[in-house]
Amino acid sequence: MAHPLVSVVIPVRDEAKETVAALQYTLSQLEVYDFYAHCREVIVVDDGSRIAIPSATIRHETPLGYGAALKSGIQKATGQLILTMDGDGQHSAWDAARLLNFFLYFPENAMVIGDRRLKERGTRLWGRKALNWCASLFAHRLIPDLNSGLRIFRRDVAVGYLPILSDQFSFTTSLTLAILADGYSVDWLPVKVGVRAQGTTKVRLLRDGWRTLKLILWIGLALNTRSLRRWLRPVLTPIRRLVHL
Repeated sequence: MAHPLVSVVIPVRDEAKETVAALQYTLSQLEVYDFYAHCREVIVVDDGSRIAIPSATIRHETPLGYGAALKSGIQKATGQLILTMDGDGQHSAWDAARLLNFFLYFPENAMVIGDRRLKERGTRLWGRKALNWCASLFAHRLIPDLNSGLRIFRRDVAVGYLPILSDQFSFTTSLTLAILADGYSVDWLPVKVGVRAQGTTKVRLLRDGWRTLKLILWIGLALNTRSLRRWLRPVLTPIRRLVHL
């Protein structure tokens, strides 16, 4: 049986010159690791950059958001599998190839996520851990990395969720929780994260962290209501008693 073909989707926006060079390097390295043997296409989505990205396949006239860029790429993709990775040099082609090989070896998975080995400290580290912990409660399993941008998944599964997924940075969070809530198999593979080629992250800890937490609660209510009620009952019962005192 032939292996499924994969479409690589890379969202970019207002990347510095050094980062564009890093993107070009990543694209060239995909060939080195024999990735192209299974690769149908590489789709670079420019989400409304002030200066157009030369290698872009799709261009948004105005910035629509990280999730919107991924949606555009997924909708255009023709491969059975989708692999997403960032275009700022943090994700390596070697890890992308490892994810693909892992997925092909364990085809029962609907998605395999790159579990980042981050060296963060302070507020950002604990904020990420808190979100992973909250998501793990709703999913009833350990989630080591909720919103890694390096992941591979079945296109036929993901497209059904696109209308309810966020257009912003919580896209990956909502996709992870939605697929888990519907009973699909999801696995994680440790990956390394490099240093950005240039520029700063567009993620804002408080704003995007709050959005992500609200999203976790919303998906828990919408897709896993019975389990959520069962888990919350021991917490809500004493609160209700206190309110009625």
